[in-house]
Amino acid sequence: MTDPIADFLTRVRNAVKANHKVVEAPASKLKLEITRVLFEQGYILAYKEDTNEQGKPVIKIALKYHPETKTNAIKGLKRVSRPGLRRYCSAADMPRVLNGLGIAVVSTSKGIMTDKKARQENVGGGDVLCLLMFFKTRIMSRIGKLPVNLPAGVTVTVSPDNVVSVKGPLGTLSQKVDSDITVTVEGNEVNVTRPTDQPRHRSMHGLYRSLIHNMVVGVSEGYQIQQELVGVGYKAEMQGSVLQMSLGYSHDIYFEMPKEITATAVTEKKSNPIVTLKSIDKQLIGQVAAKIRSLRKPEPYKGKGIKFVGEQLRRKAGKSANAK
Repeated sequence: MTDPIADFLTRVRNAVKANHKVVEAPASKLKLEITRVLFEQGYILAYKEDTNEQGKPVIKIALKYHPETKTNAIKGLKRVSRPGLRRYCSAADMPRVLNGLGIAVVSTSKGIMTDKKARQENVGGGDVLCLLMFFKTRIMSRIGKLPVNLPAGVTVTVSPDNVVSVKGPLGTLSQKVDSDITVTVEGNEVNVTRPTDQPRHRSMHGLYRSLIHNMVVGVSEGYQIQQELVGVGYKAEMQGSVLQMSLGYSHDIYFEMPKEITATAVTEKKSNPIVTLKSIDKQLIGQVAAKIRSLRKPEPYKGKGIKFVGEQLRRKAGKSANAK
């Protein structure tokens, strides 16, 4: 066998497709560590090391299924680093699976771990063993089951046409909720329920719970986004509700802010201009910040452009003058 890890993943993948409850595979230290990561991340129900009839060590894995929909927790398995083509990456370049909904299993100097843990511990040079993916609807339905806690001074009302209004110290927000989703207020908690376990209802369940939570945070604490203008001669100045920016073009750019957003532009000595956006609407402030960033996206060589404060850019080395 040239690739034992690929054989192990194939056994698990085939067992998932066949809806088996238990899958058995030849054991090794590396496979045990991968199985441990699967168990800790909630992809499998249980596992144990055993021996087969020939006395050889094997791993027995109990697969995890949803109690009602019978959907497996694992949507897909993909082998990345192979014996003939190893794939290594630094902590900053760890692959994001399904925008964070999946995980990458990485072999590092500190052992087998997920890509998220490798970033937290800043462990680079890891060998990316495999990628694991799972259903977004399951995650969203899990989020939907969580109640939304109301801080002091925040009230939530639900109208007969299923419009949720949230009022707090910073303002009032409202959101139309699908008629299939039920929103109830019980004391200091807001609960969101769905009628069935259909994929559409499960996805909307988590969606509307997240939207209501964002509104509660917005009217109680508010949202703030800071953007930095990196480049020689780059300037930013507020003129009433209009943001005037010099971004290296032949002309200045004027961006009018929505009335729901408060913006300030500050340029301290020997530092880049900082544009600060504040609002109670998370969706709106995110859209405006993305639009401002698109006016001059950061380029990968020198990092010039508009970036979020604290954003880590993937830089390229560029061409060397002494390259032959």
